Amino acid sequence: ENPKLPDALAQTASKIVWIGPPSSAMRALGDKIGSTLIAQSADVPCMPWSGSGITVDYARTGIPTEAYNRACVRTAQQCAEAAERIGYPVMIKASEGGGGKGIRKVESRDEIEIAFSQVRGEVPGSPVFLMKLAPRCRHLEVQLLADEWG
Repeated sequence: ENPKLPDALAQTASKIVWIGPPSSAMRALGDKIGSTLIAQSADVPCMPWSGSGITVDYARTGIPTEAYNRACVRTAQQCAEAAERIGYPVMIKASEGGGGKGIRKVESRDEIEIAFSQVRGEVPGSPVFLMKLAPRCRHLEVQLLADEWG
């Protein structure tokens, strides 16, 4: 799952060919915000989130920075506004988080400030987004595999 590997192999003296997805796809799909933008743009049903309604033409333009940034929340105020739009309870998530770091359940406006600060503190520098909580689900994950031909 490291997009640096295909790039590094291509730079070797013998030009080793990576059999798997291109590094650009690994970067896009390995990012929680980017992958959700791609999924919802392909009409895959997604939980309501801070980037709901934002679409990209990934094949043509990749993920434009402007679209990516609109899906993020940068302040506790933006976080609260997104939570009101989505509806409580929500999860505040660091895009680069994992293993329980950079994720907080929020059930009301009163919890936003502390939870947002905790998420940012656990994964410094990571983009942050919100997603509607799926209360009876344990873990939702989809793995995709493709090579340069699809």
